[in-house]
Amino acid sequence: MMVSAVLQAQVLDEETGFIFVKAEYLFETGRYDEAITQYNAVIAKDSKYKNALIKRGLAKYALAAYKGAKMDAMQFIDVNGISAESAGLLGRSFAAMNDANAAINSLTAAISLDDKNTNYYEWRAAILEDEGQLLQACKDYEAAMNLGSTAAEAKAKNLCGVTKPQTNNNKPKVKIINQDSGEVPEVEKPTETTNPTDIQKDEVLSDGTQEPTGNMNENPDSPTTIDDSEHPVIDENLPKEDNTVNSFVIDEDLTIEVAGQELGRRKISETPSILILADENGKVTVNICVNKAGVVTKAEFNGSMSSIAKKSLVSLAIRKAKEFEFAPGKYDLQCGIMVFKIKGS
Repeated sequence: MMVSAVLQAQVLDEETGFIFVKAEYLFETGRYDEAITQYNAVIAKDSKYKNALIKRGLAKYALAAYKGAKMDAMQFIDVNGISAESAGLLGRSFAAMNDANAAINSLTAAISLDDKNTNYYEWRAAILEDEGQLLQACKDYEAAMNLGSTAAEAKAKNLCGVTKPQTNNNKPKVKIINQDSGEVPEVEKPTETTNPTDIQKDEVLSDGTQEPTGNMNENPDSPTTIDDSEHPVIDENLPKEDNTVNSFVIDEDLTIEVAGQELGRRKISETPSILILADENGKVTVNICVNKAGVVTKAEFNGSMSSIAKKSLVSLAIRKAKEFEFAPGKYDLQCGIMVFKIKGS
């Protein structure tokens, strides 16, 4: 009897695992409605199975079912305890439902559990920016930038005037001018450390360079001028906040607009086949990011800029946005919006 129970449990786990893998594939390909159906089957068998509750919540969030996404995050916390992922989903759901305080608190919890995830900083920064708390928003954008987020780096520069520190391995030379001696020897300016008397790891105390000659210290009262002026660093790899709109007609029922961070000026090399049948007039807006190669790396529904939130249309817009191909560009990443303007039949 015991062996039979073990075998039955193994079969059940294998079945659940197969359904979960299918759900993951549907989720990754943007077929969120179908993914939710499969996650439902997994959760019905075992509500604790991996992160099925979170993934179902994320699929619901993608389809603008924000209340359902919030409930899945809360159910996950009840069953498994709080995690960074569940707190992050809860925060985004609260934000989508216009509860900024709850959203900020949840995302703060997510950051405390995982302070290396750039998404949590960026999501909280966006809420703070909308709330007019620009100082705090800039701190979050800067934190995400320092963790490697190109999107946050563009926001930090354009919104906050903050740029990423530039590393320069070449030691700059400075001129030390002794007005009494009239000599202008060139010496390398030492790299500054927290404590100049400390010996850093792998530091070479002497590289054989001769000491500069001349009686520079013969008269300690003689004025010394140090010219260490630096030119400002201009990062040409960050897009500007250029909201030029690229508008093009797919057919008599659909027009698409692309804008944000110079995306409206970027040529589209491949437009997917799109057939939208709808009864209502309106627009579905999708936030997108495009890399240097022209691949759409991110596509998420933007509810605040949409007048249609029908699940089938939202799912289709997200999926089709990912199928667009842009011409190769000069920036590592550009983020903006793609608006599907629909004329109902």
